[in-house]
Parts: sequence; structure tokens; C-alpha cells
Amino acid sequence: MYSGKDKPTIAILSTYPPRECGIATFTQDLLQSSQKFLGTSINCKVAAINISPLETYKYPYEVAWEIDQDNKNDYLDLAKIFNADEQITGIIIQHEYGIFGGPEGENLLYFMKNCKKPILVTLHTTLPEPNLKMKSVTTEIISLASTIVVLTNKSKDIIENLYPDSHKKMFVIPHGIHPVIFSDAKRCKIKLELENHIVLTTFGLLSRGKGIEYALRALPSVVKKYPTILYLILGETHPVIRRHEGEKYRIELVKLINKLKLENHVKFYNQYFSLADLLEFLKATDIYIATSINPNQTVSGTLSYALGSGLAVISTKFAQAKEIITHDIGRLVPIKNSPAFSDAILDLLSDKYRLEQMRLNSYKMTREMLWSNVAERYAKLLTRVIIPDIKLDHLYKMTDDFGLFQFASFDIPNKNYGYTLDDNSRAIIVCSWLLKQKYTKRLDLLLRLYLKFIKKCQLTDGSFVNYIEFNYKNPTLQNNIEDLEDTQARTLWALSEIISNNILDENIRNEAKKIFLLNIKQEKRFTHLRAMAFAIKSFALVSNIFPEEYNLLFTRIKEYGDYLLIALKNNSIKSWIWLEDGLKYNNALLSESLIIAGDITKNSNYTNKGLISLKFLISKTFSKTYIPIGHSKWYKNKQKRSNYDQQPEDPASMILTLSRAYKITGDDKYKKLANKCFGWFLGINSVNKSLYNYKSGGCYDGLHFDRVNLNQGAESLISYLMSNIIITEINK
Repeated sequence: MYSGKDKPTIAILSTYPPRECGIATFTQDLLQSSQKFLGTSINCKVAAINISPLETYKYPYEVAWEIDQDNKNDYLDLAKIFNADEQITGIIIQHEYGIFGGPEGENLLYFMKNCKKPILVTLHTTLPEPNLKMKSVTTEIISLASTIVVLTNKSKDIIENLYPDSHKKMFVIPHGIHPVIFSDAKRCKIKLELENHIVLTTFGLLSRGKGIEYALRALPSVVKKYPTILYLILGETHPVIRRHEGEKYRIELVKLINKLKLENHVKFYNQYFSLADLLEFLKATDIYIATSINPNQTVSGTLSYALGSGLAVISTKFAQAKEIITHDIGRLVPIKNSPAFSDAILDLLSDKYRLEQMRLNSYKMTREMLWSNVAERYAKLLTRVIIPDIKLDHLYKMTDDFGLFQFASFDIPNKNYGYTLDDNSRAIIVCSWLLKQKYTKRLDLLLRLYLKFIKKCQLTDGSFVNYIEFNYKNPTLQNNIEDLEDTQARTLWALSEIISNNILDENIRNEAKKIFLLNIKQEKRFTHLRAMAFAIKSFALVSNIFPEEYNLLFTRIKEYGDYLLIALKNNSIKSWIWLEDGLKYNNALLSESLIIAGDITKNSNYTNKGLISLKFLISKTFSKTYIPIGHSKWYKNKQKRSNYDQQPEDPASMILTLSRAYKITGDDKYKKLANKCFGWFLGINSVNKSLYNYKSGGCYDGLHFDRVNLNQGAESLISYLMSNIIITEINK
């Protein structure tokens, strides 16, 4: 496709292995899973946070930057680096107050305030009653972030209640788990020489917040009934705790074990486990014990991993546990309550069949938490974050002093095929939209050039030719062979975009009006569905601008809207609810035009039928990704659909229609689908290949089952630019 240097990059700011930290492990798991899901289309790199300049690590290759958590200049410098790097399109911050320097991690704000790239923040800790400083820091983080991710529904409620700016930014994505084959604990115990024991396990970096002493005090009464009990405590002391107090907590636990005479029933493994070793121990476990004494603990990676391994769980009532643990997978016990632990352990061990069923239930209910699924959900969110800035380099390259070339050989204009009115009309629409956002002289000149091209293509009767050859700038014979209805109507849409754009100079708007009026004076009616649909889009924009033609334009909108409804009725059979007997090109345009007709005429029948047909089209083109109808063969009712050759005009059409449906209905599902659809351009598609060329600003012409069509023609380019503009607008 293109070299790694040209790929978009997601930069992740977090701790990272080999630093021993739960956030570091989370980040590595997410990165590796995301890279698998995104394939070769997007790079993921890490800016690793170090405790101090003296405590650095030998990081893997994906760590491209390192910063000192207490050095404010490091945060500022990192922001400058990211701003200057065109390949970095978005930032993910894995947030925990303790890993960033300053009071409540406020040093992070030096980075966020100065970074100009979109930022997604995952909040790993969400406290219902934060202190004033913590609330102040969190308020700023939420204000500066484009998107906020939390790991539980309870966390979402907490954040939205405390921080009003978080509304519409919030998404819940659970902690990920690794794929483990569900297996009988007996088999796994043999490998670890635990076959003669009932195994209870707690794992994680050791600290006083673990509350392991309360589980230990619960064991004597359990051992009396089940003398083969063995409680495994897996994990070394947290490095930060070890720095301040050494192994003091572990020594206290050992003394307690001796006091309770549990030496033969408790075993420490004082080491930082590899994932493979950890999963082996979990698979050999009968019951997992989660002992946290922090009622506000948002999420526990250790609990998630245990459930994902198919374990019955006994947990204290901290935030995540209360949300996720039900009676059919385990038991919840009060915090710091040893007798409750005893009762729960005895309860679960009293019925072997029920315990095994709990393990199976736990395994089944956590499949959606697999890292592959979590990565997919992050990838979908990233389409909100990594929307590339509009880059017009390829548009300029494809345009000479006459107009926009039709085709390209790779990224070089192919002059042999000349120009088309279709493409120049599309380009006018993009220029008009962009000029509404920000006026530049160069964009204004482009729009004037493309309008001049339209005028060149207009015949004396008001109609248009489509194909112009390069050498002498004359119409080609192809104009006499093809049906040009779509071209006529698309050009009217482009003219209407100019006429209705009050930002533009009055002279250029008047020029567009003259061309428009000369065409509609033909009083020629369109007979093709897509031409009618383009005409509805056009007339809806300008019907109030032309008082003398208002009745004509309004009547045509109703006439074409009625014809589309008839087509829908005549072609809909049982589950096939569409305006044709097959799905072809630019399909969503038909649904969009009905929605527009309903909005303009205030006839809800148009709107409802437009949404019904859109629902059908969504059902045929969306699965885990957006899959346009392949152009290699149209999809006929009751026949097998074609998946390739996928072309950019179709996702562009779908994005415009979903955006329209979102604006009309306010239903967020259309916005989410539009973002999912935009991901098609960025590599979140059926073959994980990006259609957008980040280096040239162009868009590849098509997607095949094994490759992209590396040519970057005008239709593909304008389809991408339209999509980018619309998706940016609805995500504001």
C-alpha cells in the first residue's frame, strides 16, 4: 500500500511494560489487540511515563517517546512533537491520577492544554466524592478531551453526574480479557503439582489495599471442613510500595499466616508473572478471591481476568464487582468481613455441580470482554478521534487551469481521459462547504474555476454535456452515447450549493443562478431515480431563493418524492424493502432524498418511508464493519450479493444520508453508524486496508478482496472529502 512512514499513527500516553503497573499491562494488551484489529492501516506508538530520569526501562520497539512524570517541560515538549508530526492523528491517554506528576496528576494538563490533536481519555479511576483538587483536575481533563471512555456503567453515571461537560463524550468499554479455552481445573492442577488441593487464588501487585489479611482470617474455619485447601497469593509487592516500606506488608501477612497456623494452606509466589504463567494458575483455580478494601475501586483487571478464565468468584463489594458479579457466577461479601468470606467459600464448595456451573456461567458472560472485542470498540471510537484534517494537496494536483481531471494513475492525473462535469460538480460542493468553515483565496479560486467549467459544459438549451477531452477542451462523442440524467441533476445540486451559500460573493452566486435558471427553463422531467433524488436535494436548497420559480420547484420536489414512493411500493416484496429490485451504486441517496422531501414539504410519509428504506439498506451493508455493495455485480433480490469491488462513492452517500437522518430524528444510532461508515476509509473495513492516503490527501479508487486499487481519481477523492467534512460536522 504505502510505507510505514505514511501511515496514520495513534499515540498512547501511559505507563508501559516492563514497568510493573496495572495501567501498563492494560495499555500493552489494548495496543497489541488494536494493532491486530486495525491491521497494517494504522500504527500505534507509546509515550511511556517514567517515575524519574533515574528509573528508566528497556522498552519494546513500540515505545517511541519517554517522559519523566514530574518534569513539566517533558509534557510540553511531547505536545510540541505530536503537533508537528502529521502522521499522528489522535492521542489516547490511559489515565490514573497516580501515574502523572503533580497534585492529583495535574502535570498531565500541561500536555493536554498544548496538544492540538484530538484526545481520547480512558478514566481508570472514577470517585463519587473526589477532593476539590481531584475534581478540578478531572474537570479540565474532561473539558480538553474529545472522547471519554470508562470501564463500567457505574463509572459513567458517576462522571456524568459530577462533570456536566462529559455528556455526549462518554462511552463504556469494559476491561479486556485474554482468550482462554474453558478447561477442567483438575487437568491444569497436574501441571502445577496442585492436583491434591482445592485451590483458591488472589493475584496482583501486593499492597495494603488488597485486604488479603481478611481472606486469611477466613481460612481456619474452611480448613477444618476442607483440609486440602490451598490459597495462592500471586504477585510481587507493588514497586512504589516496595520503595517506601519494602516488604513490610508481606511480612505482616506471613506473621498472620503463622499465627493462624495456615503455613500448609497458603503459598506466596513473589514474582511478576508473565501472561502465560498467570493464565496457567488461573485455569488451575477452583475459586478466585477478590479482596479489595476500596469500595470505590472502579475496575479490577485481576477480577476481569479471573472471570474471563472461567472462575467462580468471591469478591468484596467494590464498584466493579457490584456491577458485574451475579449470584450465578459468585458471591459478594462486605469489605473487611472475614466471617462473610468463610461463609461464601463454604457455600460455593458445598455443591460441586453448582460450582462448575458457576465457572461455565462466568466464562460465557465474559466473551464480550475479549480484548479483540474491546479493541474493535476502541477502533470504532477512534474514527471520532482520528478524523484526519482536511488536506487538499491532491485536489490541487488533480486540477489544472481548466478543471478537475477525471482519473489518475496512482496519484498522477491521467490526462488521456480528460475531465467530467460530474467530478467538477462534486468538487464545487466540497469547495462551497469548506468556504463556509473558513474562507481562503485559493479555495475561492478553485470554486470559480469549477463553476467556469460548468458554464463551459452548458449547451444553448440549458442542458449539460459531461465529458470534455484534454487537448482541445471539446465535448467528446461519449456524451452522445451515455444517458446523462444523473449528470444534469448532480450539476443542479452543485449550483444550488453555491446559490444558497451566503458566505460567497454575490457575483459568483448570481452566475450560478443564471446557469441554474437556464437549465430548469427546459421544464424537462427526470425519469431516473437517482436523477430525481439529486433534483430533490437541489430544489430543497433553493426553493425559497427563487420566488417566481417557487411553485415549480416545490411541485417538482413533491412529484419526484411521489415517484420514489411508488418505486418503493412496487419493488418491496416481503423482507426486501427498497426502491429497486436490486442494490446498485449510490444507494443511500434515494433514502436521503425522501427524508429531505419530507422535511421540505412537512409530509411525514416521505420521511417515514425514507427512514424505512434506510433501515433496510443498513441491514444489508453493516455488520462488524461497513461493507458497501460491490460494483463487480449488482445485488439482486434473492441472489447472492457481491462484496467487491467496493468504491468510495457508496460510503460517502451513506454518511450523508445517516447524517441527514441524525439531524432530522436526533437518534444517536445514525451518528454512530456514520462514524462506523467513515472508518471504512481509514482501514476499518472487511480487509483492514486504508483507502485514504495520508501522504497525498487522496483516496484510492476501490477495495478488492486482497488489495486496494492504488489509483486516486477525482470521484474517490471528492467522496472522501465530502465524508470527512460531514463526519467532522456531526461529531462537533
